[in-house]
Amino acid sequence: MKRSFPARRSARRLRRALELGCALAFGLTVVLSGALARYDAVCRRVCRDTLRLHILANSDTPEDQLLKFTVRDAMLRAITDLTADAASQPAAVSAVERALPYLQRTAEQAAGGRQPVQVSLETADFPAKDYGDFRLPAGRYTALRVELGQARGHNWFCVLYPALCVGAAGADYGDPDENALVFGEYQIRFALLDSLRALCG
Repeated sequence: MKRSFPARRSARRLRRALELGCALAFGLTVVLSGALARYDAVCRRVCRDTLRLHILANSDTPEDQLLKFTVRDAMLRAITDLTADAASQPAAVSAVERALPYLQRTAEQAAGGRQPVQVSLETADFPAKDYGDFRLPAGRYTALRVELGQARGHNWFCVLYPALCVGAAGADYGDPDENALVFGEYQIRFALLDSLRALCG
């Protein structure tokens, strides 16, 4: 028995609707993939263009945490002078690397011989961190690491380059997308719209 004309027309409409749905789903997948790839690229640039400070306290006792902050203050004073004229992250890293013996002595003096101190420059994976005024994505960063005693207490993190943890006027990233991501203005939905416009335009 043959299907009636209305039934065939209904089947064609259903088929067109399915084809349109598949096409839209594919287009959305392309746009989402592009936006997420762009977001990931900006995160990688932030990691590449950042120098962090990472201070690990001996333990979580009040005395050890107080010592951590004493060492932090001494290190920030010393590093601010070293990196004040750095025009890029590699320049800041080079300045800190050259000054490692001086920074080791600075940390030891601030610790007052109460605990062993180890100062080093390293590249390591860090989780995403919200500092209140700005936020860093998770990723692999270069960091000046200061270990006090057994380094098992709560840590203190901050950003040496750009000079975000000393409140330097105008401290920011050279790339507008990096600034938007770090200072909370970057939104994936805007990246999605940009990708959609590029696809349609």
